[in-house]
Amino acid sequence: MSTSGPPSPRPTRGIRPEFFEDPAIDQLYAVMLEMAAELSAARDRIDTLERLLEQQGVLGRDLVEGFEPDAQAEAERTQRREEYLDRLFRVFSTARDHHGVTGQSAADDAPHIDV
Repeated sequence: MSTSGPPSPRPTRGIRPEFFEDPAIDQLYAVMLEMAAELSAARDRIDTLERLLEQQGVLGRDLVEGFEPDAQAEAERTQRREEYLDRLFRVFSTARDHHGVTGQSAADDAPHIDV
């Protein structure tokens, strides 16, 4: 199983467009859109995999629902989650870099999420 996700986008060059008076609102919209894109792609892939596995008689969806990951799977999921949060909250670190603030990574700004 590959733990790498999509390649990280290149840093934004130039000035990020602003649509609201408060740049924080623009940042929140950027995060929301990134989450929506990631979620949509993930749901499509999951649906495809479940349908193919069921069509091929490999396993039914009930087995997917009852799956309990082992320690290795949990470690891989944790790494993938951290990489996802870094991509997701990149907009905050980019803004922080723009304003000269240092110290934390983008994931440090993120709330703890159990998925």
